[in-house]
Amino acid sequence: MFSKHPLALVTAAIIGSSVTGMAQAEEAIKLGDVVVTASRTAQSIDETLAPVTVITREDIERKQASSVTELLATVPGVNISTSGGLGSRSSISIRGTTSKQTLVLVDGQRINSATSGEANFQYLDPSQIEKIEVVRGSRSSLYGADALGGVIQIFTRNGKGKPSLTVRAGTGSRSTNELGVNYGGTVDRTRFFLGANLYETTGYNFTNENGTTQSGANLDDDAYRNKSLSASLTHQFESGMEAGAKLSHRQGKNEYDSSTTAYYHQQFKASIFDTYLSIPVNDIFVAKLEAGYSNNETTEYVSGNKGDLFGTSRVSAAWLNDISWSDTQLLTTGVDYYKDKIDTTSQFANSTGKKEDSRYNYAAFVQNQSSFNNSDLSVGLRSDKNEAYGTNVTGNISWGIELPKGMRLIASYGTAFRAPTFNDLYFPETVYSPGSKYEYKYIGNPNVKPEKSKNIDLELRGRFNSLSWSVAMFQNDIKDLIGTETKADGFNTPTNVNKARIRGLELSLKTRFAEWDIDTSFTALDPENRETGKVLAKRPKQEFALDTSRTIGKFSLGGTVRAQSDSYTSSSNKEELAGFTTLDLRTSYQFDRELKGELKVVNLLDKEYQTNKGYTAEPRGTYVTFIWTPEL
Repeated sequence: MFSKHPLALVTAAIIGSSVTGMAQAEEAIKLGDVVVTASRTAQSIDETLAPVTVITREDIERKQASSVTELLATVPGVNISTSGGLGSRSSISIRGTTSKQTLVLVDGQRINSATSGEANFQYLDPSQIEKIEVVRGSRSSLYGADALGGVIQIFTRNGKGKPSLTVRAGTGSRSTNELGVNYGGTVDRTRFFLGANLYETTGYNFTNENGTTQSGANLDDDAYRNKSLSASLTHQFESGMEAGAKLSHRQGKNEYDSSTTAYYHQQFKASIFDTYLSIPVNDIFVAKLEAGYSNNETTEYVSGNKGDLFGTSRVSAAWLNDISWSDTQLLTTGVDYYKDKIDTTSQFANSTGKKEDSRYNYAAFVQNQSSFNNSDLSVGLRSDKNEAYGTNVTGNISWGIELPKGMRLIASYGTAFRAPTFNDLYFPETVYSPGSKYEYKYIGNPNVKPEKSKNIDLELRGRFNSLSWSVAMFQNDIKDLIGTETKADGFNTPTNVNKARIRGLELSLKTRFAEWDIDTSFTALDPENRETGKVLAKRPKQEFALDTSRTIGKFSLGGTVRAQSDSYTSSSNKEELAGFTTLDLRTSYQFDRELKGELKVVNLLDKEYQTNKGYTAEPRGTYVTFIWTPEL
């Protein structure tokens, strides 16, 4: 099923050596972190019935990450595609699905665009993130639309411990500068956090002569500036009730190449607000109410002149109930609601000319988790009703059994769907007409149906001393994939035309060996278009990642190796993007209790590569950061 590749041999060698040496490890890795995304209830990673990766605040600081994509690039089953460096359009997909088929949440709020279907990862600031949870496999039975390949949930910072102040200042290649201030902590029963950050760089030329539309474009450096703010406030009452709110905001500017004669850039704004109230009704019943708002606005500029506006907003509400109806049974029920609204220069309309700029979705779901002597069972069902494309019912069943020597076998089956976007349903074509006016020619398809999938997952995981490992096999059968067909008037319109089957294997391992923390993963994919028999485009068949770190007194050392095989640029399978291997190195020094210095070198070997045709990935760069945490 899978093609042979040296990456597989490298992974096997690392796993073999780690198993041989694990008896010499001096420390055991810490117990599983608590996650909520896999089941919408709090549980440890070891208890989950889905493949889960957690990126903690400690991981973010240790890796000296400048972007969310940098953090996610080493997660098993996750593929990154960018249109250049920091600030450029980034796509993140799970297990061979597309970025539109991957649901992204920030503090519980959906951030996938109602028009493009993708999430704007590139604007999120790692210094204001508490942790990231990545759940692989379909989760529509809990979250509804777009959780076809998996769910990524990003949690912004919370205050904890004694109130403290952190100031960070950095500089580096390509006139990159960063300045950030965070202040947060806990006072009595109240937690608070406030952070602000400015990041800017002159960048480099993103485009190259390999792109069909970018060839010959203005080949200048593409700058990026991002100003971000994050705040949170949580209070726990003596009764056990808890209330909280979080707010994050980002705005700035990014440049891009599109013409040989004009200068192009975007100005962006994005905000997310979430508030909740958790009420312990009695010893067995906890209710939670949530409400939120998110928006995303991008304005195009051509040679300084204001151009098109692309804006989306979403309001949401949820009512969740956890009922422990016996010592071994947890019932979770919930109602979700959200409403999307768009505000663009172009007029979105259906085939009759009626303006279409909003739609609502409401849903109800139920899930029961059972614990037996040596096994666990989870069963879930959800129904979504959307104003634009109708009702979709999804379900999931997962069973995990304890095996000897700390192993666990988990089998899952789930159904999922990806919602048609406003672009799929109502996208207009701007046509110039006499009198200096613009008319809109309808090229969306209001009859396009949601994409649907059936997913089977089998995982064997284990833990022994310092070694934690997992082997997962999966198959995702997807039908009604939304593609395009050419109409008689020459315009392309969306339609449900394709079927796909994605099979895969994931290996992951964490251990501590000879005082080095080792985290490695390997993913193999067999992504096939079932209509044509060809390989799905933009899916490398093999990916490998290895991250290592070690502390020696006041010094810390670390490095990351990433590699992926060739991939096809289009569904015709006529042209390939070359595979690549990159190496990043980092070190830090703790001068005293208050001051720490960091040094990072990305793409040390200055490898020229691209993850999206026509766009060059980041060349070698060196960055220095100082972090000051004064005693207050």
